[in-house]
Amino acid sequence: MMHRNHFAETSADPLHSHVHQHADGTFHNHFHAHPGGGEAHEHGASHGHGHGAEPSRTVMEAKNVEYAYPHVADSVFKDISVEAKTGSVLAILGNNGAGKSTLLNLLAGIAQPKAGQVLVGEKPLAQFSRREAARHIAYVAQQQRVPHMTVYDSVMMGRKPHVAWSLTERDRQIVASVIERMGLSGFSQRCLDELSGGERQKVFIARALAQETEVLLLDEPTSALDPKNQLEVLTAVKDVTKAGSLATVLVIHDINLALRFCDRFLLVRDGIVIAQGGLEVVTDETLFATYDIHFHVCEVGGVPVAIPA
Repeated sequence: MMHRNHFAETSADPLHSHVHQHADGTFHNHFHAHPGGGEAHEHGASHGHGHGAEPSRTVMEAKNVEYAYPHVADSVFKDISVEAKTGSVLAILGNNGAGKSTLLNLLAGIAQPKAGQVLVGEKPLAQFSRREAARHIAYVAQQQRVPHMTVYDSVMMGRKPHVAWSLTERDRQIVASVIERMGLSGFSQRCLDELSGGERQKVFIARALAQETEVLLLDEPTSALDPKNQLEVLTAVKDVTKAGSLATVLVIHDINLALRFCDRFLLVRDGIVIAQGGLEVVTDETLFATYDIHFHVCEVGGVPVAIPA
């Protein structure tokens, strides 16, 4: 089966992304290097994995989840179901207080549902150890602690769930490739507390990509970025998602960035799902129902936009 380089090339042999399924039904996305460059090549049966374009599949699913804060009678939301699919970027859109970040926390295993469950593959997330969950799910929170650590070392921390005894050359290859892909090569030896907020956000996403998970969860990934960095970060996230076996779910306030970079949408207002599906569900009517202001959805230069009316 033919296979081409899916990740940014570095001076080392290029990395290729593919996925395999474990006996428990979960999937694992990883990269490997091949000598000889990024030319198309054949894999024999001895590799044990199929390569090439993978059909989209559900790698994570929230089924009828409900969440309420401790000692609070009313639920933030009830009976929400959503899937994370490989090769797809899902945007969670909604008004302030709709429960968007809370839902993302359930998907990350940070919070536990009052009812319903989150599945990774066919296994309930609640049955995963923290280390096992980190091999399947990468989560970038809106607020991050900023340690006095170099960019390189911070991205290398993403390899922690996979390291048994010591770092390997493959770990170093993956980190170098992710740093290159996110445009951080010029910052690799600088410390995080010396960077701008936008530069640090790129580092946090790079660290998540270095985890080699099949699910990437991002909470407001562009909130601290200027327009140029917003486009660079979301382009990188979309490219990696589409090229490999990654499923991305992000919470975002900017409707137009969501329309440009995402292909699936969950619109929520005050814990109630307004619409869910592809681009076709983002309409003047559903946006009004979500935000209580009128929008006109149209195309500008071939790009869908939502203009407040």
